[in-house]
Amino acid sequence: VVQTMDAKILPYVIFLIVPILGRMSDVNEHVRLVSTNCFAMLIKLVPLEAGIPNPPGLSPELLRHRDDERKFLSQLLDSKKLDPFEIPVTIKAELRKYQQEGVNWLAFLNKYQLHGILCD
Repeated sequence: VVQTMDAKILPYVIFLIVPILGRMSDVNEHVRLVSTNCFAMLIKLVPLEAGIPNPPGLSPELLRHRDDERKFLSQLLDSKKLDPFEIPVTIKAELRKYQQEGVNWLAFLNKYQLHGILCD
């Protein structure tokens, strides 16, 4: 579908990234392979997507969703754009900068139900 739609898919690229990203860790090997290939094709189109006009008939709800998806992708690709995460329990220490960045990254992954670990 991604290959055959060519440029017609541009207005919708951002909506496909997160679902396809989730399938990249599917238990089925074929699903993982197809989703990885789709992701590789779609991610190349993201810079083009931002510069095109809104497609006709896109609801205000979908426009908000698109903005959320753009924010997600921006944060995924640039950790400096992550929202700071406040640890919800009291700790008797001050996190170092790299530790806070790690906590921010894990909170981001958790928010989008992605997987990851940090090692120190």
